[in-house]
Amino acid sequence: MEVKTFTSRQLVGISTRTNNHHEQTEGEGQIAQLWQTFSQQYAPLLPEGSTLYGIYSGYESDHHGDFDAMAACDASLLTAQADTDKTLQVQQLDGGRYLSFAAQGEMPQTVIRLWELVWRYFEQSDCPYQRAYHQDIEIYHQSDEVEIAISIR
Repeated sequence: MEVKTFTSRQLVGISTRTNNHHEQTEGEGQIAQLWQTFSQQYAPLLPEGSTLYGIYSGYESDHHGDFDAMAACDASLLTAQADTDKTLQVQQLDGGRYLSFAAQGEMPQTVIRLWELVWRYFEQSDCPYQRAYHQDIEIYHQSDEVEIAISIR
């Protein structure tokens, strides 16, 4: 893991509101369906090798409360579709300090295990960083490589 500073950029994608309790309850999770819809309807329109993003924001409280989840890509890649497809939303990826965790392996198992590592890390009593619960980012660099960047204070 390492501290990184991200610059602001515009993303476009589709979103839902959920919480970790629903995501961990069989049949109630919305994030998998969100990614399935994005992969089927929008990913085929993207150039090969495009970076995909999962954006988590609008936190009600901490990792136990409701939050917004978005499956997205750089806004410039779906600009034409965003003008006519009202399902697509533009969101600002906020710049700032993030603690970044990375893993490689088969998805979605790898990203699920990485999130579990993130939660355990921040639950440690001697954790040197505090989550800001502002905006957290999944960055899919390749089909089997993910980075999770957690906004920190």
